[in-house]
Amino acid sequence: MKQMIVAIIAALAVGLVGCAPKIKTNSVNQFNAEYNRVKTQGYKIQAGDTLDITFFYTPEYNATSVPVRPDGKIQLSLVGDFPIAGMTPDQASAELKKAYTQELKNPDLAVIVKTFGASAVVVQGEVKTPMQVPLIGNATLLQVISQAGSFTPTADMRNVTVVRNSTGGKPLVTVLNLQDALQGINPANDIQMLPGDTVFVPTLKQNEWSPQSPIPVNPTPDPQ
Repeated sequence: MKQMIVAIIAALAVGLVGCAPKIKTNSVNQFNAEYNRVKTQGYKIQAGDTLDITFFYTPEYNATSVPVRPDGKIQLSLVGDFPIAGMTPDQASAELKKAYTQELKNPDLAVIVKTFGASAVVVQGEVKTPMQVPLIGNATLLQVISQAGSFTPTADMRNVTVVRNSTGGKPLVTVLNLQDALQGINPANDIQMLPGDTVFVPTLKQNEWSPQSPIPVNPTPDPQ
């Protein structure tokens, strides 16, 4: 998936200078629909998370800071390897209860996500500090770019690419005009971000560059 995202960004970046095959992009409405779907369904456990598993009646089996491996599984006493990625904490609790039923008389338990392995957005390209930005609250695109130091003077703010993973395994891709968003012409382009999103800010064409300072953006994410 990471290689696919890199290929998409590279193709779009080359396409901005007019010599790459066209890649179908998605609308802001599609990005918002995916955001609402994820928020409605609740958080799904993924590789890189750490979990606390609490047994209410048999605390000797409690497990703390259990890592979710890259293969999406965790290792637990009695049940061994257990595939947990893709489940909500409630779903994982129910499935683990079934798994422990053969071993324990009353395996009532809860799964709690202790740390989130992918609660970040990758910001690349013409920003002052390209980095993986921790996603705090209901942060928007401009806010995560601000956390990466904001735009450089050579940033093409009119063609910012965002890649988002969707449930079918095929990423959503859009190119947004953030200059319009900053000027209040089209604020809807300042979309809300999800964990795992990738942002790429391209370079202005040489004849469009000017040494003026970029427009500042709001550095403070909205609280949850």
